[in-house]
Amino acid sequence: MKKILLVEDEVIIAAGVEEALRDNGISVCAAHSSGEALCRLEAEPRTFSVLVTDINLGSGASGFDVAATARILNPEIQVVYMTGRCENIEAAGMQALTFLKPFDAEDLADQVRQMFG
Repeated sequence: MKKILLVEDEVIIAAGVEEALRDNGISVCAAHSSGEALCRLEAEPRTFSVLVTDINLGSGASGFDVAATARILNPEIQVVYMTGRCENIEAAGMQALTFLKPFDAEDLADQVRQMFG
């Protein structure tokens, strides 16, 4: 079964996104900090097909850093960024699909399903 790693430091946002993904039949593992995400990626690098991460994760590594590590550990992982800041969309550039908050979590679920093939 394909699984995503959701990285979002705002618990309320994480819960809403996680619920929408699960309601769409997508297996989700949520991490609420970059440190927690990195630990999960290092422990099970091939478990996740898609990384969905906020860009600004408070203290610690950014979503860009988490994605870079994920790609080293699993070069086949696909990345989707989430951000509440317009300037982060330009910074993400062509690295990955980026959703600007607030967004419809159903749209994210549709995109993840397409990534799964």
